[in-house]
Amino acid sequence: MDFHNPKHLVAAIQKIRAHFIENSYSAPLSVKQEETIRNDPPIGPLWVSKFSVPESTDDTSRDALLRLIDEANVHKIPYDRPDSVPLDLEWVGYRSNVDKDTPESSISEGENQNTPPCYYKLVGKLAQGTGANVLMVRQRLAPQHPFPAALLDVLHAYLTLINPPPGSPHEAVSPSSIVFAGDSSGGCLALSLLQVILQLQRQEANVKFHGTTLKFSSRSPMVPAGIALLSPVPDLAGAFPSFERNSHCDIYPTPVEKLPYLERRFPTDHIWPAKPPRANFYCEAGMLAHPLVSTAVADDWSGSCPMWIGMGQEQAQDCSRMVAQEAHRAGVSVTLREYECMLHAFFAVFPGAPQSKQIYEKWMQAIVQFGKGEQPPSSACFVRARGLKEETLDPDSLIDLNLEEARKMTWERTHAYKVPSYHQEGGRSNL
Repeated sequence: MDFHNPKHLVAAIQKIRAHFIENSYSAPLSVKQEETIRNDPPIGPLWVSKFSVPESTDDTSRDALLRLIDEANVHKIPYDRPDSVPLDLEWVGYRSNVDKDTPESSISEGENQNTPPCYYKLVGKLAQGTGANVLMVRQRLAPQHPFPAALLDVLHAYLTLINPPPGSPHEAVSPSSIVFAGDSSGGCLALSLLQVILQLQRQEANVKFHGTTLKFSSRSPMVPAGIALLSPVPDLAGAFPSFERNSHCDIYPTPVEKLPYLERRFPTDHIWPAKPPRANFYCEAGMLAHPLVSTAVADDWSGSCPMWIGMGQEQAQDCSRMVAQEAHRAGVSVTLREYECMLHAFFAVFPGAPQSKQIYEKWMQAIVQFGKGEQPPSSACFVRARGLKEETLDPDSLIDLNLEEARKMTWERTHAYKVPSYHQEGGRSNL
């Protein structure tokens, strides 16, 4: 395939789209989850050190997070209020002078070597390209653990970095040495976590974590050095216009009524439909408009660390542009790169494409740059398929929507999510 030819790209994506949608019905959700979280031993130039952080008995971080959620829950949508749980984390690093088939290395007794197999290559590439160690978080998964369970877990992971509880294998890490990185849903969580930190810092909040009081303030910044994301989706309601406009070069079904997991033939199991039933995997439908779920409608990015966002010409294009535009207008250093006719997470789908090689290189360069404390001037570009020619975009006018319009549009979109009769309690099921 010619990766420089937009017509070739769109034709290939249409085939991938059809296969992706049909494959959505191939197995229950629990089976697909197990495929992504099984513990295969790592091979090749990786070392992985797993450790657990116990649940804290002297901790106000959960209450602080729930308070922020409640304050912004203007529509008073009921939601799950998760408990804190023990947290599994994994340090991942790069082993030099090791070929791709070398078995796992030996590490200290009592530590296991496990990491989600679907992320071996990505995390190894990141560790190698940046020269940094990577902390992986095994957060709770939806639908069985809906919002804000995963957000609470990643908040605890961040607090573990800067204030390690007894028994942690690392010393305290300064926020100025931490860069948030993630792709797809991981990018969404990273943006939500950044918003939590910014809000706690504006409120001069004191948060207890494992008995230590952490002070969030401008005099003692808790904001990380940077955030670098690949293909984030900061509008989980699917409300922004690009979800329809860019469907020809992306994979997700539209409109909401066509989502596979809401259709009768979707295979049910013990985790879906949820109990009680709901119309979205991640949370109650109304919470999709919450600014800690869909951060495209967050009202304030001031005080943020520098941002780097790389993506294709995706259905999430507009909502990512909204984040970049609003952050830039708040005085944040923002870099946005979009690649013509490239689908969501194209770097994983087309790993050999020149676009994929370039976006990985730019992503890792940004992480290294942020780690050094650098904040480049804001910039945005649209990268054409032919010759990877960059067309400059204005960071001040990336999208013709204001926040008020975006919030209204997102909230109205949540009304399209309905629990089908065959998922309602007492209704039909193909279990």
